[in-house]
Amino acid sequence: MVLFLCEIALELPILRMPIRFVSLTFSLLFLTINTLAQTQPNAVVYWASNVLGVSSESIRPDQSPEYRAIQALGKPNRMPQHGPSYCAWQPAMPDAGEEWIRVGFETVVPILQVAIAENAGAGSIVRVFLYDEKGQEYLIADTSYAPRGEGQMFRILFKNPTPYRVASLKILLNTARRPGFSQIDAIGISPYDTLIDAQVNVSPKAPKPEQVVKENLGAGVNSKAKELNPVISPDGKTLYFTRWGHPDNLGKIVTETTSSGKTTQMKTQDIWVSDFQNGSWQPARNLGAPLNNDEHNAICSVSADAKTILLLNEYLPNGQMAEGLSQSMRLKTGWAFPTPVRIKNFNQRSRFSEYAISPDRRVMVMAVQRKGTFGNKDLYVAFPQPDDSWSEPKSLGKVVNTAEDETSPFLAADGKTLYFSTGGHAGYGSNDIFMTRRLDDGWTNWSEPENLGPGINTPLWDGYFSIPASGDYAYLSSETNSLGKEDLFRLRLFDAVKPEPVAIVSGAVLNFADKKPLSADVVTEVLSGGTDSLRNQPGPLTYDPQTGDYKLVLALKRSYGLAPVKKGYVAMSETIDLTNERRYREIRKNLYLIPLEPGQKITLNNVFFDQSQFELLPASFSELNRLVGIMKQNPTLEIMLEGHTDNQGDFNLNLKLSEDRVKAVKKYLEDKAIESRRIQTKGWGPTQPVASNLTDDLRRKNRRVDFLVVKK
Repeated sequence: MVLFLCEIALELPILRMPIRFVSLTFSLLFLTINTLAQTQPNAVVYWASNVLGVSSESIRPDQSPEYRAIQALGKPNRMPQHGPSYCAWQPAMPDAGEEWIRVGFETVVPILQVAIAENAGAGSIVRVFLYDEKGQEYLIADTSYAPRGEGQMFRILFKNPTPYRVASLKILLNTARRPGFSQIDAIGISPYDTLIDAQVNVSPKAPKPEQVVKENLGAGVNSKAKELNPVISPDGKTLYFTRWGHPDNLGKIVTETTSSGKTTQMKTQDIWVSDFQNGSWQPARNLGAPLNNDEHNAICSVSADAKTILLLNEYLPNGQMAEGLSQSMRLKTGWAFPTPVRIKNFNQRSRFSEYAISPDRRVMVMAVQRKGTFGNKDLYVAFPQPDDSWSEPKSLGKVVNTAEDETSPFLAADGKTLYFSTGGHAGYGSNDIFMTRRLDDGWTNWSEPENLGPGINTPLWDGYFSIPASGDYAYLSSETNSLGKEDLFRLRLFDAVKPEPVAIVSGAVLNFADKKPLSADVVTEVLSGGTDSLRNQPGPLTYDPQTGDYKLVLALKRSYGLAPVKKGYVAMSETIDLTNERRYREIRKNLYLIPLEPGQKITLNNVFFDQSQFELLPASFSELNRLVGIMKQNPTLEIMLEGHTDNQGDFNLNLKLSEDRVKAVKKYLEDKAIESRRIQTKGWGPTQPVASNLTDDLRRKNRRVDFLVVKK
């Protein structure tokens, strides 16, 4: 016995039997199906995995994959919403008559049901055939049923499992039965009788919609104009955003046409900023020239130290704008004129693109359309190059990207959690905000995108999500409960979709001799705990005392070495040990530079040995390479390496250990082409402690390698 169940939009299920069966009452069929559906609560669904044949498909001029037969593979992209989608198979012509598609399944099993997601033109299905592993054909549906709605999940239920294993399935359509294009989004089979349905992938820990409170940022930030695209600084203290149509904008007046066809005149977009002080957001101010001009201006992202911002469009010297990307540095006198950002072999095809750079400026994620995209705009990643350009974009892959637009990417401070907007994954509106996590050190292996839920997403277009490093609040724009048009809001982010916690380390670089600030580069190395590739380690940061502290965002569960670099000075390196941290932290750490003068002694804090051993550990190499660089920059420099231990154990053994350790350091320098005559060594054992030996933490300070400047 076969039962049919077809759902139309939001109406109650309508049931029909094939014409060759005797009709039963609606109530009896509904009861039967519900009884069956409750017997196996955790159904497994096998979605079609390959196309075996198709009568025709809509092919776009650029041969991109929208509407192609492959869009019928996998789980539904649009449902439970209905309506046309690029992520569905669409025959070449509307109302053309007979069309068909045949798909195969990776898992071959006897089944209890079939489900076909009809996005548009619901009711065009005429016949459905199943095929076993030998290709034997079985007609399982022959119907003239035509619903009233646009889309539905068309189901065929069996009272008993098929006596054969289903390897493939064919659908025959009569597209003339319904006006307009017909679309098939997904085709699934199941050996269980729980009804196959399209589900929105929302965390089970997501709060109920009424528990999500979107807090309007108030009249200091919002106005009767449009406030869009919030970009929060990693420390959560500065909010940049785009304001459209405000009378204080610098832009020219343009005509905007609304979706209803009404036209209004308003000023082009400008970049505005607000600071969080004394527990509230202060009145927003226009950033002015050179960041704002006559054209549309918008910010994409801000660096961890808030000294570099990424901007849409290329700013030309004559005041005009071109398609592209720019960046600006904050100087003592204000923001510098934006300079172009170059991306190798960019070749983008979309007029409107979006970009986001991680706080450590080691990764750029972009929403662009290029040759080979899965559809319209896809998400790509690029990395900085030695010539200050960015590498050729690399697709994030088919788990994230769909035939619909993927837009408004935001890469969280952990460098692993990505938020973006799309209509290509099942959701609640035209575009929803999703979260996905990077699963390894590469950039093509991502978790299944997770919808942020109906408390955040609405039936309208949702996007532009920004989160500070603390991960406590998310910032977004919305028309609901606004003061005018779109306003900026914040909401508490629930744990299930928070990024991994990080630490913000900030401070100044000071001259050890007089404690005055010095301009320098701050270099960070991962000493232990990380498996990410080198390109994902924090990059060097330029510190300028005129524009504020240095500021770094560091992932937890690792140990880092920090050192300032400046010619004529040697760094007192510092270790930031976050291996046992589990929560967001803010750490203040001033860094010191010691002038290269005879008599100056510097501790090499990031030179490491195993307990009671004198073989250098790899975590020491970065520190020693900086010392090599200093000695090559100063060819007359001569030093004495001094080894020290704590007072635990035999005195003579400790003395010998300290001598062996500095000899190992000397050999490393010699292997890097530093002349032996420039390096003296001395082992002091436990005789020159810098702390008491009462605890292991204090003894650790005594286990060290110093170098003394003998001759400059």
